[in-house]
Amino acid sequence: MREIFDFLTLHPFLSGLLIGLIVSIVVWIKGMIRMRSLRKEIASLKESLYTRMQIETKGHMTRENEVEALRKQNENLRITVRSLQNKPGRSEIRQLHIYDRAVHSMLARAPGFAPTWEIVLKEAEEEVQKSETGITAFFRRVFVTQQALPINGEEPKLIESEQKKEE
Repeated sequence: MREIFDFLTLHPFLSGLLIGLIVSIVVWIKGMIRMRSLRKEIASLKESLYTRMQIETKGHMTRENEVEALRKQNENLRITVRSLQNKPGRSEIRQLHIYDRAVHSMLARAPGFAPTWEIVLKEAEEEVQKSETGITAFFRRVFVTQQALPINGEEPKLIESEQKKEE
C-alpha cells in the first residue's frame, strides 16, 4: 500500500486521474440509482394516468349513452304527444278548455255576464239531459242506427256531414 502511495505521489497526473475516476464512478452510480427510481416513478405515473383515463372514458361513455337514451325517450314522448293531439276529439277538447278559460275570465271581468251565463248554462244542461234520457234519445238511437248501416259497401252518411258539405 505504501508503494502505491509513493507511486501516486511521484506521478501527480495519475493521482488526479485516479481521483477523477473515483469521483466519476460515484456520480455515475448515484445517477443510475436516481434513474432507476425515476423510471419506477414514471411507470407508476403512467399506470395511474392509464387508470384515470379508463375511469373517465367509462364515465363519458355512460353519460353519452344516457344522453342518447334521453334523446330517444324525448323524441318518443314528442311523437306520442303529437299523436295524442291528433286523435279525433282532441282538438275539440282543447277548444273546450280554451272556451272554459275564456268564460272564467269573462266572469271575473264582466259582473253582469255571470247571472245570464248561469241561466243559459243550466238551460243547456237540462236540454242535453233530456235528449240523453228521454224519448228523443230513443228516437235518435233507432233512426240514426238504421241510417248508419252501409248500403252497397258505401260509408254511412250522417245528416251533419251532409249539412257541412252543403255549406
